[in-house]
Amino acid sequence: MVLRKIAILYIVTLFVFSSELAIGQEAPAAQPTPRSEIFLPADTRAWISIPSTKALGEHLSKSQFGQLARDPAVQPFVDNAKEQIRAWLEDKKIGFDVRLDQFEKINAGEVCVAGILPEVAGQQAVAGSHGVVLMADVGRDLPAAQKLLVEIEAEQKRQGAVKLGNVAINGIDVGKWEFAKKRKWAKRKRISLQAIVGNWMLVSNNEKIFRSVLRRIIKLDPQENGNLASQEPFKLAMEGCKLPNGSPNDVRWFIEPFGYVKLARAIEIENEPVKKMEDDWTAVLARNGMRAIRSVAGTVSVATADQEALFRVFVLAPKDKVRTEEEKRMLSILDFGPMPGSTHTPPAWVPGSVTGSYTGQWNFTKALNGIGPIVDSFMKEEGAFKGLLDTIKQEPDFRVDIPKLIGQLDNQFTMISAIKKPLDNESEKLAIGIKLKPGLSAEQKAEILDSIGRAVRGKALMLGGIKAIEDDRTQEADDLDLSDDDLVFDDESEKFGDDDDAGNQFALFEKKYISIAKDTLFVCNDKQYLKRLLTSSDKKPLTGQSDYVRMEKMLVSLSDPAKVSSLRFGRIDKALELNYAMLQKGELSDSKSLIGKLANELLANERLTNKVKEGGPQVKLDISKLPADYREIAKFLGTMGWVMENEQSGWRLTGCVLKKD
Repeated sequence: MVLRKIAILYIVTLFVFSSELAIGQEAPAAQPTPRSEIFLPADTRAWISIPSTKALGEHLSKSQFGQLARDPAVQPFVDNAKEQIRAWLEDKKIGFDVRLDQFEKINAGEVCVAGILPEVAGQQAVAGSHGVVLMADVGRDLPAAQKLLVEIEAEQKRQGAVKLGNVAINGIDVGKWEFAKKRKWAKRKRISLQAIVGNWMLVSNNEKIFRSVLRRIIKLDPQENGNLASQEPFKLAMEGCKLPNGSPNDVRWFIEPFGYVKLARAIEIENEPVKKMEDDWTAVLARNGMRAIRSVAGTVSVATADQEALFRVFVLAPKDKVRTEEEKRMLSILDFGPMPGSTHTPPAWVPGSVTGSYTGQWNFTKALNGIGPIVDSFMKEEGAFKGLLDTIKQEPDFRVDIPKLIGQLDNQFTMISAIKKPLDNESEKLAIGIKLKPGLSAEQKAEILDSIGRAVRGKALMLGGIKAIEDDRTQEADDLDLSDDDLVFDDESEKFGDDDDAGNQFALFEKKYISIAKDTLFVCNDKQYLKRLLTSSDKKPLTGQSDYVRMEKMLVSLSDPAKVSSLRFGRIDKALELNYAMLQKGELSDSKSLIGKLANELLANERLTNKVKEGGPQVKLDISKLPADYREIAKFLGTMGWVMENEQSGWRLTGCVLKKD
């Protein structure tokens, strides 16, 4: 989506060039400038801010990530990557043809980007009402900022924009440019307005929004009540993600979920050749209580006293301020709170050699009971979900009582990943273990497994003397010998990528092996790895490993253990080793690993090899400049982890990256 690309470009640019921002930027002390949220309007839907580009650059330089970027073995590849990204950014403007890396020339304070959409209740966004704003505190270096404005205008002219002149807005000299329509279906011509107002460089692609922000900066409009900072979803979410121990903010961000979705949708509709006539699924979710999630905000600090990075995310969903029954039901679906008898500590069956582990809690029965009305809304038929459950229960070839099956799960689950050598497409092993309720008999456990086997039409096999089910979705449909009347479960929800690009589709478990042991229901993508989980008794489980113990102690110090309901632990060096090997081989785009696939998705399906997708930006990193020995990289990569705490007003995620031991 458009705003996602803006955010990605913003973060990539500032982090890639941050080491340069910290060099040679000394300037006279200046009076502190109020933060951007004071000047942005109340209908700001998405916002990301770097409070100090210089401080961020200095902090990154001190971190092991900064040391990695400067290491002689890696420097050639980093330099090549910077040049490639610079070239890529030439074609990736923010909507008003300003590149964020241009601010490396200025001793800027805060730099932020905000997406704004005035909302009229019950109506879709009006064409041209939305906009994006860039603000940069340039008070420390006004001459360099004026020079940058001249460069921006020259770049806009080179891109074919026509200057409509300098417009006086409230006594401020504002440059206004108009870009020719590059696509005949565009709803309006693209414009750009830019000026230096007080200590701020202000740029926007919407004149009404530009004027609104400008009036606040020069104090013609009151700053209270009508700005982003005064809005309760912003204030409470930012308060909830305040970093512990007084750590400074290197990055801050905020999203108002439904406003953000409407903004992104409005931008896409305005740029589509034909408006697609399709159901607005966001409206369906709104009617079913998703507005219970009011906002999401986050903060990041780099190179603190004890961590390589420290971050917090707060999801504002106040359980004591729900407005409708639908919101109450939605919060019951999202019940991740601590439950009697459950724990966030990885169970004993998790091997000490894993690359990562996540243990959490979820009230599965509440979720099942609450999801029915949402399914009915999407299917536009009351009782559709109940009918589906009844069909599954009564169908002779299935006979699966889903509510009964869910009721036998104990609301605690663990996900793990591991890497097995040699490093290739089959190296990543993934497994999920869902704890069963205590006291189930052997017959009840056998029926659970048999029910799942019938549901997936799986093949029974034995692993170390324990019954398991194989569900191989890589087989051709013809091999399954299904008649037209057979009830088939669709796995589309597990796939990433475009439906019309079979090579990009990715199922989390293309093959599933399912079994029950150790009072746990296991699902795994590898038969032999599942056998190990079922039959082995690790003398050195994850909870006994020194790096895990160190991370757990750190997370305990950053949170309230009584409120913690889930814990994530990961070894960054091990998690990236497979993808590094695939990258060196030029095969990352074909990787079946979860990180590899997600990396390709974040890069909009572009290839990090010479096999660049046709029509996509030509990003070609020189892989020959990478160190042949992965240990040159791994020595800088430590562990990461986070915990989720349940609050009355929502959920808080607190996490960190620790240096390698």
